[in-house]
This record gives sequence, C-alpha cells and structure tokens, in this order.
Amino acid sequence: MASTSLTSCALCQAKASQLCAACRNVVYCSREHQKEHWKKGHRAECKCFEIATNEVLGRHLTATRDIKIGEQILKESPLVLGPKVASAPLCLGCHRNLLAPENPRGNYHKCSSCSWPLCGKECEDSVHHKAECQLMSGSNFQSKINYVPGEEERKESAYCVIMLLRCMQLKAKDPEAFLRLDTLEDHLKERLETPLYQVLRANLITFIKTVLGMKDWLEMDILRIAAILDTNTFEVRQPRERRKIRALYPGAAMISHDCVPNMRHRFDDDMNIVFLAKRRIAKGEILSISYTQPLRSTIQRRVHLRQAKCFDCSCARCQDPEELGSFAGAQTCLKCKAGKIISLNPLLNSAPWKCQLCSYKRSAKEVVTSDAELQQELESLDKTTPVALEEFIYRHRADLHETNTHILQAKYALTQLYGSAPGFAMEELSEESLNRKVQLCEELLTLADIFDGGWSIFRGNLLIDMEEALVTQALRSKEPVECEEKLRNAAEMLREIRNIMKHEPEMQQLLLERQVILNSALERFEPLEN
Repeated sequence: MASTSLTSCALCQAKASQLCAACRNVVYCSREHQKEHWKKGHRAECKCFEIATNEVLGRHLTATRDIKIGEQILKESPLVLGPKVASAPLCLGCHRNLLAPENPRGNYHKCSSCSWPLCGKECEDSVHHKAECQLMSGSNFQSKINYVPGEEERKESAYCVIMLLRCMQLKAKDPEAFLRLDTLEDHLKERLETPLYQVLRANLITFIKTVLGMKDWLEMDILRIAAILDTNTFEVRQPRERRKIRALYPGAAMISHDCVPNMRHRFDDDMNIVFLAKRRIAKGEILSISYTQPLRSTIQRRVHLRQAKCFDCSCARCQDPEELGSFAGAQTCLKCKAGKIISLNPLLNSAPWKCQLCSYKRSAKEVVTSDAELQQELESLDKTTPVALEEFIYRHRADLHETNTHILQAKYALTQLYGSAPGFAMEELSEESLNRKVQLCEELLTLADIFDGGWSIFRGNLLIDMEEALVTQALRSKEPVECEEKLRNAAEMLREIRNIMKHEPEMQQLLLERQVILNSALERFEPLEN
C-alpha cells in the first residue's frame, strides 16, 4: 500500500524519504539508488493500478492510489500490429499508406518473394513482414494487389489475413506472447452469427488451411483469434506517418469502457499506447476509456458497442433516462410541445418511451427507426459549408431540442466549419457568424463537462476554436474594456489548452502560432498577465 511513512531505501535499507512518484509504494535514499532499483526489477512492478475482477466487467483495472489529472497511467508496446480487416494499400513492413507511384504507369514496389506491396526493398526485411512472407512464398502464394492509374483509392479485403497470420505465427515464434493473446476475451459465440464471420468461415479458413497449408490449425481456433482481434484491438492513427492500422495491447485490453471515462489514450511515434488521466482519479476507482463518441445518444452508443465489442453498456450515463441531465437521446414531445420523450428503461431495448409531462408514448421500435432516419439525414448533408447544417437545425426546431444528439453533432461540425470552410475563414466571418461560433463553443463546452470533461481532446479542441474566435472578436472590438476581457479569457483558455495538449506533439506548432497571435493582440492594449 502506498504510504509516505516509508523510511527505508528499497535498495540499501538506509534511511530514505524520496518517494517513487509513479507507484508511491517505495522510497529511496538517492536518485542513483532509484535508477538502480528500476533496472533491477522495480520497473515491472511500478504502477498505480491493479487487476481486479467482478461478474459484470470481468478483469479490469482499478487505481491503487489517488491519480492526478494529466498523469500517465500506463504505457504499453503492441504485442502484434497490422492492417485492418479491409485496408487501403499499405506497406506490410512499415505500415505506411502506399502513395501513388511517381511514374503514372508504374505499380507499387512488390516484395521480391511474395509480391505484397511495400514501400521499397528496405521493407522486405522488416521484422513485421519476414515470417508471413516466408510462409506465403513457401506456399507459392503471390499477392495480386496492384495500383490502377486514375482509380480512386479502394480498400482491399485481402489484408484481412495478415494480422491473423501474425498472431498464429506467434504460437511457435513466441509462445509466451501467444499465451498473453490467448487469455483475452473473444465473444466468438456472438460473432459467429454475424455476416462477417460467415464470410471468414467460407473464404479465410480455406485460404489458411488449404492455400497456406496450415492444416494443423482447427477452424474454431483460427476464428477465435479473429474474434480476439475484433474484440481487443485499438485503431492506431498516425496521420503524419500515413498510418491507419490496428494493434493489440493485452494490458490495455483489460481497461473497462465507460461512456463518461476517466482516461484518454494516444499513440507515440513507436506505436506504444499511452493512457493519461483526464481528471483526478480516486484510489479504488475503476480505470476507464470510451469506445464511443461523447455526443451520441444512449441508443446509438449501446448499439455500436453491441455490434463492435459484443457487450451491453450499463454505465451511469446509459442507466439514466435523462443521460445525466443532457437528454441527448430524447426528442421533443409532439403532443404537448413542452416535454421530452425518454425511455422508461434505457437498459431494455424494447422498453417504451414516454413524455415527461404528458401521457404521450412511443414504442421503442418507432424511436429507434426515427433516430436512424435522422442520423442518416444528418450524415448525408453537405459538410463543406455551414449552410446545410444550419438548415438541418432549423428544419428540426420543433421535434429536436437543443441538446438532442443529432443537433449536438450538427453543432460540433459547425464549430469546425466556422473559421475554416471556403468563404467562412476566420477573417471573413461576419459578426453574426463569429458570434454563432462562440455561442456553439460555449454550449458544447457545457456538455463536454458532463460527457467528456477534464483534459479530454474533445474539450481541448473546443477550447482551441473558442480561443481563436475570442481573439478575433477582441481585435474587431472598438470597446477597450470588452477587448481586454476577451483577451484575458483567451489567455486563460490557451493556458488550459497547453495543459490538455502537452502530450500531443502534432498540436504544439498550432499552439505556438496561437500564442504568437495572442501576444500580438495583447501588445495593442494594456499588458495582461499571461
């Protein structure tokens, strides 16, 4: 148990007071002894969480001490990584998206042994590609993925075999690593009934056992590995490196989902997954991230989780018919025009919906159908300018209240478009549009505090948009007092943004530019504390 009353150095037993800042379970007499103890084994046990088990969550992680906001909780390297089930052409060595060949009539570089597309000859010897290459070339299989000049980038289903093979080859290459993979949840029984797994059984199993000659593998064992991957992998996005793949992290796979999570995650340059505390986490609290989008309603989130992860969420937000006071899933009552229609039991998909204020009811089927139609309408809109989204909000002003999920999604898209869309650049915005951007940011920040508060990326992005809009308003203002107030607010926001984004390298240049612009604005007026 963590304790600041520990007095003996963990290495030499001398009197000590320097507490290990990460786990707070040991103390040292010097920095040198802390480094030495780390090398001798403390590295493996130094953590601020432990594995727990219960009937609802199964294995999960809980905090063993109080954790500060912004603190790094876990960093883990991938056990295995590779293409998604359907992927745009990518290199199997470095996993970068393959750009069109410089020669318009050319093709991707092909591996000299198996013909899978690669960046170049240097990637043929990649540790990621070598084993699968030997297997396929030894079976006389040659990839037929080619670049077609003038054709739009398309996803190739052939990539579905790659990550599966990499996991299967672990069994002989690294039995201990395979054991870590084999202990993960699979939900195979539920997945076998889906169209995807029917296709896998028909095509993938035949390819692996017949074409590649892996006859010793049982069909269900192969499908179980596929199910483990679908249940536990994380999507890794590194835009600067042109990577969009998936990776398996056994430790991270034990982290629970919650629709109002206390952690966020990111990936470093080596594709390690890093978890950070979005807010203060108390000792004993379950560590959680979210696999869904915060502005989605309970219906949408639970359907997505059931389809993608094969579980039904019963977190505090999902249990609450009012969604923590946001009413994100509710629609305006068409009978009394004043109340909101909410589910009588959000955890029961077939439960009826009823107005809070009158007797009007709707069946679950009606609500789900209506919700799907509205989502489809929203997703079909032109999102290159704010016009269609504003029309959507106005068109549904009678049936959808201001914090309904569809309205919230439209509003968030608008915060991105006002200031960046053609004809709506920040310097071109009318006063009305600029004020609208600020209003939308304020409304969504209020909701962010409920759904995705603290140091979340969602909240950080909203603050960036808000700060830019406030500085623009200040520079246009002819009232010194109003200008000073807006710049002061912008300076406070930028300080908070720096805290939220300090672990996001790709954001640092933007924040530097925002600081330069703010400093320039401040120089025009009375100096403010910055």
